[in-house]
Amino acid sequence: MPECYEVGKVHSCEFCGTEEQTIGSRAALADAQSLAEQDAHRPLEWHRVLETEPWPLRADPEDGHFEYVIHRRADA
Repeated sequence: MPECYEVGKVHSCEFCGTEEQTIGSRAALADAQSLAEQDAHRPLEWHRVLETEPWPLRADPEDGHFEYVIHRRADA
């Protein structure tokens, strides 16, 4: 099955609760990272949530608004 990378962003605070938005999906990881960086209007530094697990990747653009997340998905 081909893989794709789903890009989303999450905002969570005491006033708004948790808000999740899907930005889109891309066939290549570099394209998924680029999509998130275009949405954030800045380069992002990606890290793994758990060092032993490759997915999801997360990035915080340091403005405190959204955390960007990339999940690897297998197409059905």
